Amino acid sequence: MTDNLDLRFTVKALPTDQELVLKVIPMPADCNANGDIFGGWVMAQVDLAGAVLPARYVNGRLATVAVNEFIFKQPVKVVIF
Repeated sequence: MTDNLDLRFTVKALPTDQELVLKVIPMPADCNANGDIFGGWVMAQVDLAGAVLPARYVNGRLATVAVNEFIFKQPVKVVIF
């Protein structure tokens, strides 16, 4: 482990057969006291992103009926540059 940890990330280009449907920036209110994003906030963003493509095809309202499982393997830290 290095002492000078670079927390910035590199932005990679999307594959040509995929489309970015949602890009969000979490705010401090979306985090706990440790600076980790609330899991419920992440789930809400996944739900919104999952509705973007179906919304193009339906003529009305749509809803997520069920989510079988979310596995959070590690905390998602919000880093302020």
